[in-house]
Amino acid sequence: MNRWSPLVVSLLGLSACEPKVPDPAAVTPPEYLRMTQSDIVLQRDELTVTLAPEVGGRIASVVFNGEERLFTRADTDGNNWGNVLWPSPQSHWGWPPPPVLDSEPYQLSLTDTGVRLTSGEEPQLGLVFSKSYRLPSLANTLQIDYELQSVSDREITVAPWEITRLPAEGQIFFPKGDTDYYTGDFASLPFTEQQGISWYIYNADDIGPEHHKVMTDGEEGWLAYQAGDYLLVKVFANVPAELMAPNEGEIEVYADPTATYIELEQQGYLATLQPGETLNWQVIWIFDALEADLNRAQLTARARQLAGLASNAAD
Repeated sequence: MNRWSPLVVSLLGLSACEPKVPDPAAVTPPEYLRMTQSDIVLQRDELTVTLAPEVGGRIASVVFNGEERLFTRADTDGNNWGNVLWPSPQSHWGWPPPPVLDSEPYQLSLTDTGVRLTSGEEPQLGLVFSKSYRLPSLANTLQIDYELQSVSDREITVAPWEITRLPAEGQIFFPKGDTDYYTGDFASLPFTEQQGISWYIYNADDIGPEHHKVMTDGEEGWLAYQAGDYLLVKVFANVPAELMAPNEGEIEVYADPTATYIELEQQGYLATLQPGETLNWQVIWIFDALEADLNRAQLTARARQLAGLASNAAD
């Protein structure tokens, strides 16, 4: 289903860790991109994506069909909002996430296809993150190209990990892979399976006071979320179970103990980087409006259709 290479590791010079903002006259950004005093806004069709360069280069807002779909900074006093990228496994850094990668300012570079945001060097892990965002011609689609570059003088083993925070509602579903559900130190979530698809329907009565999480292997390279009148499908290269990060999952779902948000998460291949090498990972988000009361078979068919469209639209 995914036509892009699942894992690309390329050798780059150290100068790649020091991107420079180009002369604005030398770059003509796409017409769907505009910059405000603090944010970058990508807008096309019914989709508006707002990026926060000063807060980890994260996705701060996603408005689809006129409604906010993410759990945003306005919803919390903490740092757990929006969409972020972390290095996996978590056992390499514990908690909280490394600020240089998660929440400190990223450097901006404009391109003729979108925008690239690059972190500073994380000294303990020896990593630099870059996030390139663009809106492909396929309607209501966001393409994200992540790069994890080693700036260490030693070998690094790492996988990319995208965390999308959403309001505490709706349901999550994906094709189940080869491993059982794993919770680690977390309380579980009540997943069920039907015709090879794993389903989790959010219910606040099931949440708290513990942190809740389930990790497992997926199949087909997509992860879907439905709430009310819309569907979000995230599309990525499928990861065989044997290439997942240790004590992690290709697919992970988290619910916070205060029942205010959930996390829709997926991870890429675990790779060993030599000094100067870069791990590339592409994720496509595609949004679609839904008719009322679609059943599970219809939702699964729609998600598979959207995943196919997204894969064919990827650059």
